[in-house]
Amino acid sequence: MFNHKMQKYGLAASFILASAGGTALPAAAQTSVDAATLSAPIQVDGDPGDWAGVPSHSIGLTGRGGVESVEMKFAIHGDTIYVLAVWADTTETRLHKPYRWDEQTLSYRRSGELEDRFAISFPMSGEFSHNKLSGAEFTADVWHWKASRSDPAGIAHDKMWRVSRSEFPGAKKFTTEDGQTVYLARPSDAGDRLYRAVKHDTKHEDVMSRYEVNLSPRGSIADVRAKGVWRDGRWYLEMARKLDTGHEDDTAIPASGRILFAVAVLNDVDNERHSVSETWLLQTGDYGN
Repeated sequence: MFNHKMQKYGLAASFILASAGGTALPAAAQTSVDAATLSAPIQVDGDPGDWAGVPSHSIGLTGRGGVESVEMKFAIHGDTIYVLAVWADTTETRLHKPYRWDEQTLSYRRSGELEDRFAISFPMSGEFSHNKLSGAEFTADVWHWKASRSDPAGIAHDKMWRVSRSEFPGAKKFTTEDGQTVYLARPSDAGDRLYRAVKHDTKHEDVMSRYEVNLSPRGSIADVRAKGVWRDGRWYLEMARKLDTGHEDDTAIPASGRILFAVAVLNDVDNERHSVSETWLLQTGDYGN
C-alpha cells in the first residue's frame, strides 16, 4: 500500500530559520518529507483509501516501545493539513489503566495496561528537539492521540511541551542522560477537560474503563480531529487541523514553507516506554521547488 520514500535535505549552514515560531533548524534535521496538495478534503475516519497517490515516508523509530517505524503521509487541502500514520502493532489496546474485578477483595483494582498512543510535535519557540530530556530549551505544539482517552471524542489531545533549564510553575524536575537538570510541563491547550478518572464501587463487568471521556470538548484542546482504526495487526490513524488555528497555544503550519516535526509511538510494552523518531523537516506548498 505504501511506497517507501525518503528525501535527503542537505542544509548549507548550521542553522536556518524555520517559517514557524522563529525556531532554528538544526543541521541534524537532514531528512525531509513533502506535503501533497489535494483537490478534495480527506475524510478523517481511519480509512487510508483517500490517500491514494500521496507519497509515503518511512519514519524510523528507536527506543523500547516495540515499534521500529511508522509510515506517514502529509497533505494539504485549503486551510487544513492532514496526516496519516500507519504502524505495526500485534494487539489493539483500547483501555488505559483499566479496573479489573478482584473476587478476593470484592473491589476493582487498577491494572497496568496502557492504551496505544501516537504523538506528533511541532516547534513553537526555542531549540526544538525530538527528545524532551535532551537539555534543549523549547516549547512545542503536540498532537497526542490516545486510543482510550481521545479517540472516542474523535480528536487528538492538543497540548504543549514546555522545557526549560530554569524552574517554572507547574513544571516537574527531570535529569538528562548527561546529568543536566531540566524542568518539563505538558499542559493541555485551553478549553474543556478532555477526560476524568472515575471509580466503580460495585461490580458491573470484569473489566471497566478508568476514564470517562468528554465526547464533545470545546476550545483549543479539540483543534485536532483524529480517528484511529486497528486492523490486521496495524494502526491506521488520520489527523487533521487548520494550518493556523489562531490560538496562542498552537503553532501555525505554513501553507508554503517548512517546519520541523518529530513523532513518537507508544505500544503497550515495557512499562510505558516510547519509540521515537529523530527530527524531520516537513515542506509544504511550492517551497523549495
